[in-house]
Amino acid sequence: MSKAEELKSQGNDAFRKGDIQNGIQFYTSALECINDLGATGGGHESSTMASTLLSNRAMCYLKAAESQSQTPNDIMRQSLRNCIDDCTSALERMDAITVSSSNTIRGKILYRRSKALVVLATLVQNNDVNGDDDDDTKENNLNRAAKDLLQLLSFDVDNKEAASLLRVARAHHGNLGGGMGRSRISRALDVLRRALACDENRLRDDASEGKGGESLSNLDALKSLRILQGSLAEDVSSSAEDIGRRGGVAPLLKIARHGILERAENPQHIEQCRVASLHVLSGCCSHEPFILKYGGRDSLAPAILAQIVEEEAVLSNTAKERGVSADVAVAAMALLVRLIVHWDHREVARFFASKIFPDGTMEETAIQSTVGEHVPEVDGSSVCRAAKAAFLWGSGDGGAKAPRAALDLVSAWTASDLDALDAASEACFRAPSSSSKRDVQKQKAAHHKLAAEDIRRMKPRQVAAHRKREVEYQRNNNRRAVQHISAFCSEEVGGLESMLSCAARAEDHRLRREVGLQIGRMMSAFEEDDVVKKLIFKALGCTNWKVGKEDEDGDESGGLSTLTIEELDEEKEMDDDDGKEEGSDEKLFAVMKRGQLAASLLVGRPDVGTWAFKFGWSDGNGVEELKELISSNDPCAMSIASELVSAASSVESSRPFLLPLVEEGTLEDLLIHPDADVRSGAASCAAKIGLASKALSADDGEVMELLDVAIELLFEENEDELGTEDGAESSSKTKSLFMTKEVPPKSVGDSTSMERGVEVMAYLVSKTFVKEKVSNAYKPKGSPANRKTALQRLVEIACAPERGDAQMAYGLAGIFNLLAVSVETLRKEAFIGKEITKEQYDQLQALGKTEEEKEAEAKVDEREGDSPALVSERIRKLASANVPRAMVKLLEGSSSDATQEKLLEGMGRMASEASVRGVMIQQGCLSTCLQLDKGNKPNEAEKKILRLARSCVAKMLVTINPGILTVSQRSGSVGPLLKLVKDSDALDLMHFEALMSLTNLAGFDNETKNRVVKQKGIPTLGYAMFSDHEMVRQAATEAMCNMIPHPEMMEYLTKEENLRVWIAFSLDYEENFACARAALGCLAMAVPDPEFAGALVKCQNFRELIRALMECGQLELMHRILVLIVGLIEHGGKCREAVIATGVGPFFQAYIQSYQDEKKTMNSFNFSPSEQGSLTATLSLAKEVVRLLM
Repeated sequence: MSKAEELKSQGNDAFRKGDIQNGIQFYTSALECINDLGATGGGHESSTMASTLLSNRAMCYLKAAESQSQTPNDIMRQSLRNCIDDCTSALERMDAITVSSSNTIRGKILYRRSKALVVLATLVQNNDVNGDDDDDTKENNLNRAAKDLLQLLSFDVDNKEAASLLRVARAHHGNLGGGMGRSRISRALDVLRRALACDENRLRDDASEGKGGESLSNLDALKSLRILQGSLAEDVSSSAEDIGRRGGVAPLLKIARHGILERAENPQHIEQCRVASLHVLSGCCSHEPFILKYGGRDSLAPAILAQIVEEEAVLSNTAKERGVSADVAVAAMALLVRLIVHWDHREVARFFASKIFPDGTMEETAIQSTVGEHVPEVDGSSVCRAAKAAFLWGSGDGGAKAPRAALDLVSAWTASDLDALDAASEACFRAPSSSSKRDVQKQKAAHHKLAAEDIRRMKPRQVAAHRKREVEYQRNNNRRAVQHISAFCSEEVGGLESMLSCAARAEDHRLRREVGLQIGRMMSAFEEDDVVKKLIFKALGCTNWKVGKEDEDGDESGGLSTLTIEELDEEKEMDDDDGKEEGSDEKLFAVMKRGQLAASLLVGRPDVGTWAFKFGWSDGNGVEELKELISSNDPCAMSIASELVSAASSVESSRPFLLPLVEEGTLEDLLIHPDADVRSGAASCAAKIGLASKALSADDGEVMELLDVAIELLFEENEDELGTEDGAESSSKTKSLFMTKEVPPKSVGDSTSMERGVEVMAYLVSKTFVKEKVSNAYKPKGSPANRKTALQRLVEIACAPERGDAQMAYGLAGIFNLLAVSVETLRKEAFIGKEITKEQYDQLQALGKTEEEKEAEAKVDEREGDSPALVSERIRKLASANVPRAMVKLLEGSSSDATQEKLLEGMGRMASEASVRGVMIQQGCLSTCLQLDKGNKPNEAEKKILRLARSCVAKMLVTINPGILTVSQRSGSVGPLLKLVKDSDALDLMHFEALMSLTNLAGFDNETKNRVVKQKGIPTLGYAMFSDHEMVRQAATEAMCNMIPHPEMMEYLTKEENLRVWIAFSLDYEENFACARAALGCLAMAVPDPEFAGALVKCQNFRELIRALMECGQLELMHRILVLIVGLIEHGGKCREAVIATGVGPFFQAYIQSYQDEKKTMNSFNFSPSEQGSLTATLSLAKEVVRLLM
C-alpha cells in the first residue's frame, strides 16, 4: 500500500505541473500495486484507494480530451471513453464502501463521468457529418449524464457545477432533431396528446368510410404508453424526469380517467390504455424527485384516483351480466399506495434529518434545506373513498382483485410502525408498474435504525438522544395510525362495514381470511381495549359497550339478550312468507358480519374478542348466533363460523364458549361439510381444544381420528388427480371414524384446507406415537392405493413452488422439526441457559407429589417414551423421504425469521444423526446454509439465524468425508465455522462441533489449510484453546494439529511465547489428559521441521517436558514423547546434544531392561489390547532412541 501511495503522490505532482501523460502512467502503476494487493486481501482501504486512483486517472483523460479539441475526433473520443470507463470502474469499487465520507469521492466521479458523456455527445453533434444517424447514441449519452448528475444532486444539493452541467445536458437534449428533441419519450407523449385532441365525430366518420379508425388510434396510444413503460424500466430517474418536464402528467391522468375514445368499438383497448397510463404514473412516482416536482395535489390529485375507483366500482355493480375488470381500479389504488409510501418516507427523513452532537443536542437547522420541500399528506378522504368502493366491488374478475388492492391501500395508510410501512413499500415495488430492480433503489423507512457498529462509534449521549427521537417518532406514528383507523372504521365513513360486507359475501376463502386479518391488525394498533369496544360495539350488535365491566358474570347481559331475541321472534312471526324469507336472508347476512368481526378481534385483540363472545356480540347472544351460522347451510356463513371457532380455540379464555358446540354435536356440521375450508377450520378447533384437554390428550384413538382428518385436508386440492370415486370413498371413510351424519357430495372451488391440515398436524405431531405413525408411511384407513403417504404429501407441499403462505411454511417447518426430536430432548433444551437443570427441576417437582401421582406420571412417560434409537430411526426415514430437500425449498422461499429459525433447528436435529449427513449434503442443506452466511450488519434475529446455519454446517461436516464435497463447499465452509468458533453467544457444543469440523476439513488438503490461514483461523483456534470447556479446548488443539505442516502454522509454533503455551498444555496431563495428549501429538508432528526443532530445544521448559513425560506412566503420552525425541536426535547437532543433556539414554536403557519380557509384563499388569499395542510401540521406540545415542 505504501508503494501505491508513493506512485499516487507522483501522479498528483505530474498533474499539477500539466504533465498529463506521466500522470496517467503513475496512476496506472499505482493501480497495478493495488490489484496485486487485492489478490491477498485489501478490504475497505484498498477499495477506497483504487477508487481514488481511477477517479484521478479519469480526470487526466478528461483534461487530455480538452487539450485535444483541435485534433482528430477519434483521438479525443478515445480519451473521453477512457475517462468514462475509469469512472464506471471506480463506482463499482465504491459500491463496497458504505461510510458516509464516500459521498465526496462518489460525487467527483459522477461529475467527471457526466461531463465526459456530455462532451462526447456534443462532439458527435458538432463534428460528425452523419450526425442524424447517431441521435440514439447522443440521446443515450445525455440521458446517462443526466442520471449521474441527478444522483449527485440527491446528496449534494448545493453543487452549482453539477446543476449547471445538468442544464447544459438538457439544453443539448432539447436540441436533438431540431427543437423539442427526438427522444422516444417526447414522441410517445406527442402521440398521446394528438390522440386526446382528435375530434370524435371526424374519427367516427373516418371509421365509417375506412376500416377501424378508432381501434388504430387506441392501438397507437397503447404502443406509446408501452414505450414510456419501457423507458422507465431502463432508467427510472431520467425517464421520470423527462416525462414530468415535458408535461406528461396531465395527458396521462386524463387517459387514466376516461381513456382515449369513450365510444370506441373495442372497449378493451380503452381499458388497456387506462391501466398502462396509471402504471406509467406509478413508475414515475417511484422516483421521489418526480413527486416533489410534478406530483403535487394540483397535478396528481388523490381525489381523482379515488373517483376512478368509485366509478369503476359502480360500473361493476350495475353491469353484472358481463362483469367488469378491476385492472383500472387496482392500478389507481397502487398509485395511491405509491403516494402514501412516499409521504411516509419523506416524514421519516424529515424527522431524523437533524444531526446529533456528542453532547446529545441536535442542530437547529431548517429541515427543508436538508431533505427537500414538504409534501402534503395524502388526504384521508380519498383513501377511504377508494378503499370502501373497492371492498364493495360487484361481480366480474375483480371480485377478489379489487378488495385485495384495497387491503394494500388500507395497510399502507394505517401502518403503525416502520416495519409495516416497509412491508407496504415492498408491495408497492412488486406492482406491475415497478421499474427495473437495477435502476430502483428501495428505500427503507427504518433505515435510520442504528446497527451495533454505529452505536459503538457514537457517544452515550448521542445514542440516548437518538433512542429518544425514535420513541417520539413511534409515538407520533402510532397516534396518526390510530386516527386513520378510527376515521376509516367510523360509522360516518363506513370503512369497517364495507370490509365486513366484503368478507361476508366473499366466495374466495383466502380473501375472507385476508380481510379478517387486516381488521385484526387495525384493532391491535389501539392501546386500550375500551377504545376498541367503543369503535366496534355497534357493528357487533351491542347496545352498550360498557357491558361486562361491572358484572363480570354477565347475568344482566344474559337477560337483556333473551329479551331482545324474544322481541325479534315476535316480529318475525308477523311477517308474511315473502317478507320472512327476505328478512331471514338479511338477518343471516348481519349475523355473518358480526361473526366475522368477532373472529378478527380474537386474532388481533384476543381480550376484546373474548369480551365480544361473552358480552358484546348481540348483547351476549354470540354463541346462539354462532350456532345459527353453523346450521344455516350457507357456504359463506359456515366458512365464517369455521374461521371463528378456529380463532376462538386459540384463545384460552374463549375455549369454554365452544364446549357446548362440542357436547351438542354442533361442531360435526362443520366437520362433515363438503367444503374443505369449512372442515379445516373445525378440525383445527377440535385439535386445539382436544390437546388442551387432558382427557383427549390421553386418548390415542381420538388423536388418531384428528390425524386422519388432518391428512385428508392435505389432499383436498389434488383429490381430482386421485379419481373422484376413490377420493370420495376415502374422505367418507375417514370422517366416519367419529361422525354419525351423512356426508354431502363434495364441492369444487379454491381451498385453504391444506393450510388448516398443516396447522392441525403441527399440533398433533407433538405426540410420540403420532411421530411414529407419520414417519412410518402412514395412510388413513380406506385411502386409495395410489395415494401418497402423509409424510410424502408434506414433502410434496413443501417442495411446490410458491405453495402456501408464511403461516403454512412455519407449520411445515414445525412438523419436520418435531419429527426429528424427542420430548425429552425438548425438555432439556428448555433449561439451557437457566440456573437449574432439567434433572434438578424434576427432583424438586417430585418432592411435592404423592406415590400415586408418581406412578401415573411414570405410566405416561412409558407410553410417550421416545428413545434415542427411535429418534435416529425416524431421522433416517425422514432423510429417505426427501425431508431435507423439502426443508431447503422452504428455507429458500421464506423471508420469515421465525420460519428460518425453525427450519435450521430441524436441519440441526437431523444432522445429529451421522448416517444421514451425506444425504443432507446431497439434497442441498450444506449449500443453502452457506448461502445464508452472507451480508453485513445482521440484526439480533439474523444473528441467531446465522448461528443456527453455521451450527448446521458444523454438524454436517463433523464426520463427513471431505472428498465428497466440492472445492467451493470445502472452502466456503471454513469462514462460517470460524465465525461460529468466535461467537461468544454460541453454546459450547456448537463451538466443539465447529472445531471438530475444522479438524476434519484441515486434514484433507493444503487448499483447505490455506483457506483457514486466509480467514485468520490460526489465532481463532489458538484463542479457543483457552475455553472453559475441556472438550472445546481439546477440539481446538486437535484442529491446530491438523494445520501442520502449513508454513503459517509452523511459524506460529516456532515463536517462543506460543511454544511455551504448548509445552504447558502437554504437561497438564493430570488435569486435562485429552488436551495434553493432543498438544503433545502436535509437537511430535511438528518436530521434523528444523526451525521448530531448534526453537523447541532452546525453550526454557524443554528439559521439564522430557523428564516429566518420560516418568508420567501414561503409555499414550510416552509414545508421543518418544516420537518427538527420535525426531530431535535425527536432526543431530544441538538438538541431539539437548536430548542427551536430559538423561534420556540411561532412562530408556533401564526402561527396556525392566520390560524386556513383554509377554510377562502384559500378563502381570493385565493390559487391554490398546495398551498392549502402546507398550510394544514405546519399547520399540525406546530401543531406537538407545541405538541412535550410541
